[in-house]
Amino acid sequence: MNYISNLKTLVCAGLLTVAVALPASATRVLTWTDGSPNRGTRAEAAQWFADELEKRTNGELKIEFHWGGALLKPKAAVKGIGAGAADMGLVLGVYNPKLHQAYILGDLPTAYSDPWVSTRAIYDLVHQNEDMQAEFANSNLQYITNVTSTEIQLICKDKPVKTLDDVKGLKIRGIGVYGKIFNDFGATNVAMPVYESYQAIDTGLVNCTQIYGYAIPAFKLQEVAKDITKLDWGALLGLAYVMNKDTYNSLTPEQQKIINELGAESIDYYVEKMMLDNDVLTNNPNSEIDGTKVNIYEFSDADKARLLEATNKYLEEWQKSATEAGIDAVALQSQFHDLLKKYDDERKAKGYPWNR
Repeated sequence: MNYISNLKTLVCAGLLTVAVALPASATRVLTWTDGSPNRGTRAEAAQWFADELEKRTNGELKIEFHWGGALLKPKAAVKGIGAGAADMGLVLGVYNPKLHQAYILGDLPTAYSDPWVSTRAIYDLVHQNEDMQAEFANSNLQYITNVTSTEIQLICKDKPVKTLDDVKGLKIRGIGVYGKIFNDFGATNVAMPVYESYQAIDTGLVNCTQIYGYAIPAFKLQEVAKDITKLDWGALLGLAYVMNKDTYNSLTPEQQKIINELGAESIDYYVEKMMLDNDVLTNNPNSEIDGTKVNIYEFSDADKARLLEATNKYLEEWQKSATEAGIDAVALQSQFHDLLKKYDDERKAKGYPWNR
């Protein structure tokens, strides 16, 4: 009897030791693929998402970043994440237009260029519109949240662009449809990565580049070009953080809830930081960037209206292509613009969330 009692005591003690040695729950590492380098505001915002995810799940979920296309090249991200080569990451609609014919609506110019307004609007659009949801689901992706390039602006060397007619004859590095529209007004649209803009302007290969305010000091463009024109003309919005659908479905309901909450919250975190970086143009009384004198111009309301009018033919092209793919393009576009107006009205009435 004493022997059995002692044996039970030893077994219980041994099991207790094992229980103490094992963690309460194992950490699951999610791989994140991103074609951009690990620097700048967007990378910081992605790291904030990862830090918050680990904290709010008590270490159950952790993100392992693979930057600079080290895991999947940007054009392969949609199919790669959908196939499980990465658990989550950044996808760009423009790289896979046939797979994202609805989503690339966000890359077309609109009258609303405020980054918080536009990002909130397309986030809601994806969650509310069946065509949008089907598009991500068909690629086995769970949409998490949206990011934005913020407003598209212009920086030039030696030849300032003060009016829309001034672009005629200039060689301008363009961004998607925005470059094509400048081409329609007489500029020569030059396709090249933003990373090559500095040398291209410096050597005269191009006169100007379409760019984002925060990117001017990031790429030190003020060293080679001094004339900046504020276009405030839409923004690229076809940039999403997504998760492999199977990975998402394998998470607990509580983990999914945390992912969804972070997706919504990350918009305000990211946009606030981006807008601070863009203050290089919006609040620049001395017209200096990192101590370098620059000249800042802005198109007239009439020229801005001409730009928007010139967008119409590209919207019609998008509508035709999307409709042929079975998308209710007219309804989608109308819903998007209603959401843009909703958030623009909210911004005007209440200000930005981080200032309330």
